[in-house]
Amino acid sequence: MANKVLISHTNALGGFDILESQVHDFEYAAHRHSEVVIAAYVAGGKIATCGKHQFSVNAGDVLIIGPETLHKATTHEGRGWRYQSVYLKPEQISASTGLSLCEVERRVDGHRLFRRATDLSVKFRQALEDVEHQPLALAEILTDLLANSKVVQVKSVSISAAIKSVHDQLMDDPASKTTLIELAEFASLSPEYLSRQFKAAYGLSPFQFLTSARTRLAKDRITSGSSLSEAAYEVGFADQSHLSRWFKRIYGVSPGVFAKSQMRSRLTGIQQ
Repeated sequence: MANKVLISHTNALGGFDILESQVHDFEYAAHRHSEVVIAAYVAGGKIATCGKHQFSVNAGDVLIIGPETLHKATTHEGRGWRYQSVYLKPEQISASTGLSLCEVERRVDGHRLFRRATDLSVKFRQALEDVEHQPLALAEILTDLLANSKVVQVKSVSISAAIKSVHDQLMDDPASKTTLIELAEFASLSPEYLSRQFKAAYGLSPFQFLTSARTRLAKDRITSGSSLSEAAYEVGFADQSHLSRWFKRIYGVSPGVFAKSQMRSRLTGIQQ
């Protein structure tokens, strides 16, 4: 099976992305999304890690990953995987289900795996077939998925003010050309201690965290209409090839494919 990852954008519910992934051998780098990710698995399986929880995901399963939940995945036992996923803002789920925003955030915090939920998986994928004209079906599935949802929450870790200050600096200016020594001096810590404690707190090294933040910011810039070279430069990548490499590791598609999906959506919106 050849690797095939497609991404599209629908204007339903205010607009969201739909990803279809069919791969034989692939590994997603550890990353976070600002949206809620809901994925329905059709075939194969993978080993997923959400926070410090590692588990298998198989055909017929449905996985929900909450906003800012660190996660990664790799294909399992040579079987590859095939799944369809959506990226929804908590506000969109709240508006479509009638649940309060606080309640939605509580129910999607961390991650939730529905094992052997073939019926839910099929209905979810069917709801996406004509979601732009029939959003009711997706709203009903979202309501079912969130009903009595018992998420596996990520245990909170005590984070020192110094480590938090480094995190905030990287988030505030991901395009900055900083070094580990400069970050350590800023936090009044040794580089070794900073690197170790930062990863313990956020699950990523400072470099991995910064690269993930840059990639997510580049995604936002591309969505807003920036060219790939502009996006790469604006967020701090050395060049477009560096952006492309990290974008595909995190989102599964090249930034060029993603940009085309956003352009098609804008043109559709203008025509309507």
